[in-house]
Amino acid sequence: MPSNENIRYILKNSMGVTTCIWYKNGLFMSMLDKGNRWGPPFLLSDTSTSDFSALLETNDAISACYVDYSGRLLYINACEEKKEPKVLLESRIEGYSPYNVRLVEADGFIHAFYIVSHNRKQLLTYQKIEGPESMIPEVEGVIIREGQSYAVSTDDVNIHLFFLTDVQGISLLVHRKIYGGKASKPVTTPFPYSASMRLQSVMADDGLLYILASPDDGRDVSVIYKFDPVLNKFSKGLEVYNSSSGQGSDSLILINNTPYVVRSLKSSFILTRISRDMKSVADEARIDLAGRDIPLKCKYQSNYKRDRVFKCDLTPMLFGNGLHFPFDLKTLIAQKTENDADDKKAFNERIQELEGRIEFLENTIREILRP
Repeated sequence: MPSNENIRYILKNSMGVTTCIWYKNGLFMSMLDKGNRWGPPFLLSDTSTSDFSALLETNDAISACYVDYSGRLLYINACEEKKEPKVLLESRIEGYSPYNVRLVEADGFIHAFYIVSHNRKQLLTYQKIEGPESMIPEVEGVIIREGQSYAVSTDDVNIHLFFLTDVQGISLLVHRKIYGGKASKPVTTPFPYSASMRLQSVMADDGLLYILASPDDGRDVSVIYKFDPVLNKFSKGLEVYNSSSGQGSDSLILINNTPYVVRSLKSSFILTRISRDMKSVADEARIDLAGRDIPLKCKYQSNYKRDRVFKCDLTPMLFGNGLHFPFDLKTLIAQKTENDADDKKAFNERIQELEGRIEFLENTIREILRP
């Protein structure tokens, strides 16, 4: 069962037009009108399974990638008139079809990620989509057998990939950076938690990446990490929720570059703010559900200027009369999360880290050039 089951993609372009892509016995697309109501559904594919991914590109074009009933990996542009989908991968062996599909945009190209089972291993696979002929798929890592997912983020140039693997029985959280079609050496940190957790990641404006590992049923701890791509280093994991928090699924969001974790319960949400030093839970609030709104897990992507301070991997959205967040986004954006002294201290620490990195590189260059 793919880990992106029942996840809707909400795509808001630079003009504020909102589109939803979802699966229900086929892949459908619908637009939100000015009255905050959904328009009629438009069929994108009647051969798609529920394993799909959608992407809002920087030019507001919408593309989608999905696995069909024959086990093929197909790619379409949802904004063009109906054309034959492009075949990215076609397995001729039953039971070896790709799954857990993800699409990202970086360096002017679209990139597809997915998992393929081979020789009792789960191979995390990468493929660049360009022209009539696509790049040959490349394996970027082996995921723990009971692992459900991986996470991928981009700064529009570099792609950052996170997944769980094991080496001689020791579970590890792995980071790999992909640039120009080439992957960096893996950076790892011990992962003493269940390997079946869902991974989510979001990149802040300063380049720092936040990674959430959480169970879908809320019966285990949820833990958040920070990864510094300059120092190539993970922070120590911080436990956010546990089984006593109530059974529900978790979402990772960033507001003004501050990480929040949202736990969706049956009749309420828990909104938890994480301190910027990643050492503690800074604040927690409970939001009760009201009316007939239906909370659903969504992948929210936006090019709209008012959403620049909001980023997410998964986030709950309410599908009652139209569409809205379960939390007051304006209030969260306006509130001050840390005092000026803490902000200035963190900023100065970051400068010192970069200065130390520059000094190290300068000394290395001098040694290389020394006659």
